Amino acid sequence: MGAIGIAGLALAGGVARDAPAGHPEAGYAAMAARSDTLRVRLAGNRPAERRRRTSLGTTVVGFLSPRGLPPIHGAFVVSDTGLVFRSSDGRYAATLPVVGPVRRSARGRWRASAVILAYVEERLGRRSYLFRVDGGVFETDAPGALMDVAVHPRWLDSLGSREWTRERPLVNGSDAAAVKTILGALMRSPYADSLYAVFGRPARPAGVVSEGGRAASRLGEYVATRDSIALDPGGMTSVGQLRHTLAHELAHRWQARSGSQLAMLWTGVPAIRDPKRYGYENRREHQAEATAFAVHFLLGTTTAGNPRAAAAGLEHYELLVPGTRAMARYLALQRVFAGHPLRPLLTTGRLQ
Repeated sequence: MGAIGIAGLALAGGVARDAPAGHPEAGYAAMAARSDTLRVRLAGNRPAERRRRTSLGTTVVGFLSPRGLPPIHGAFVVSDTGLVFRSSDGRYAATLPVVGPVRRSARGRWRASAVILAYVEERLGRRSYLFRVDGGVFETDAPGALMDVAVHPRWLDSLGSREWTRERPLVNGSDAAAVKTILGALMRSPYADSLYAVFGRPARPAGVVSEGGRAASRLGEYVATRDSIALDPGGMTSVGQLRHTLAHELAHRWQARSGSQLAMLWTGVPAIRDPKRYGYENRREHQAEATAFAVHFLLGTTTAGNPRAAAAGLEHYELLVPGTRAMARYLALQRVFAGHPLRPLLTTGRLQ
């Protein structure tokens, strides 16, 4: 398929852990709800406030990686009802909590922090601040109001309390017909054809993750001995997550068939720094995730009008999942991306 056939398609991110030979990769395991964002502090035991409510209504520009998915450029507006994020292209919007609901314990009344400064990175030649926000990560070089909220000032505890919201599943996992329909639509889509053009088509039709796999929160599996992929749409909350899971598991297929080639491409790639990011301290999953991130980047820039500006966005993918840049450069050489506007820049460093 030519580049025109992939234009406009989009993905989104996921993960896994290694499995013994002959068993499925523990592909794309669901993230435990808010396991990476909650930090409990007793009300009345806050650090001194610096800017109080002056933080409200301000805008912070950066890149949001929701639920481990590839980064989306946009901006947060900090309000007393939540963090309102809108992507710069207008295609994605979300409202995330600014503070957790009120809880009581033997130690007293407390509220969980919903915004936490995870770490500071300087690989882009400047300081990048990475915040954990409701199961996701937000990266910015101008943290502003988010830094104020992250220290959990006293005024946060005076805001109205509401329970955490639970995202609706993409499909009812117990409805076999609905699951079959959504899987069939995905596997027959131009998007899947684009992935097959890069990684090849598995020998068996896609199936559903086993009961044991679902119990282990696996959203996808690849079984090399059967050359088969299984997905769990009932455990996902978006089409982007479903698409990315397929890309991640097909990356495992490439891994199983071209390990030596991948090892050469991986030379010099640093480890993932974030312990909450899928692929942390797991090289096989790191490689699959970087490959899926690279596919997402390439498919998201097929109509880039400014190649240099679009290529600069790759650095933010690389910041979250090192190796994405190397995978994007390799994949850009594949026939399916022959007409990609970034291909010359990615593969030669020059615009032609």
